[in-house]
Amino acid sequence: MSNKTFSKHYYLIVDTETTGAGNVADFGAVVVNRKGDVVASIGVLISDIFESEKMHWSLGNPKTTKKKYRGMAQNGSRAFASVPYINNWLHEVRRTYDPVLTAYCIGFDWGKCRNTGIALDIFEKRFDLRGAAKTVICNTPEYADACEENGWFTPAGRLSEKADHVAQFVDPTLPPEPHTALEDARDYEAPILYRIIHTPQSMDQILAAGAGKSRGCKWMLGL
Repeated sequence: MSNKTFSKHYYLIVDTETTGAGNVADFGAVVVNRKGDVVASIGVLISDIFESEKMHWSLGNPKTTKKKYRGMAQNGSRAFASVPYINNWLHEVRRTYDPVLTAYCIGFDWGKCRNTGIALDIFEKRFDLRGAAKTVICNTPEYADACEENGWFTPAGRLSEKADHVAQFVDPTLPPEPHTALEDARDYEAPILYRIIHTPQSMDQILAAGAGKSRGCKWMLGL
């Protein structure tokens, strides 16, 4: 990791893919600056969890999912690593960039990382990217028009706030999310963040927009 470069703000975007037991099997994260440049990244499979537990049902057939990930390990797009390795990377990121932490549905990722021993609580400033996206992007007439055009609705008929739909609104060339942690963080959530921080907002406004209805959330307090 390079020495600290000069930028007013850095952001750490975290994404996870989990097991049925609620542990992280695939951990991905990118550090980006306000220009959208990725200055650090990690994408690893946690070896003991990946081999011993079934992947979460939402990713599809567990055997198919593991086969896909093993192919990624073979082609070099994933490495196997331990939780202490991830935590060492996170501590180095904090020392080098002092970023603001975010994730799309951070409460989910926070809980699964905590289950697994991944230390996200070392980052003092944090916000929910989905909450900020809802305030800054999803509440606009332009997004509502895109949902109408593309059929992006929940089963209850509300406008979708799924990360791939919001990202495809920001960048219509994007295909559906692959649901692999590093790629989701880098290619889908980072463009959403870029749009948010380049819509006239102060840092305090972004943090407030992503704090949700209650600032008593565990991920806000670091519990």
